[in-house]
Amino acid sequence: MKKSKVIPPIMIVVAVLATIILNQEEYSEVTIINKILIIVGAAVLSSVIGYFLLGTDVDKVDPKPTNNIVNKTNKKK
Repeated sequence: MKKSKVIPPIMIVVAVLATIILNQEEYSEVTIINKILIIVGAAVLSSVIGYFLLGTDVDKVDPKPTNNIVNKTNKKK
């Protein structure tokens, strides 16, 4: 899976959660412009963090080791 397939869902989830949290009664004093800026900022920041944390090869799996020392020592006993 490529990073480009994972980043938009991360942004959408963060934006929806930020919208739900900011629409609570406790945040009624925050203006709509500030709410929009907070939501967009949270989505962008989460996508940047996700981009760097996902690494370069998301699908790459390490090959099976050929000389596993742990298994050889257990077989000798």
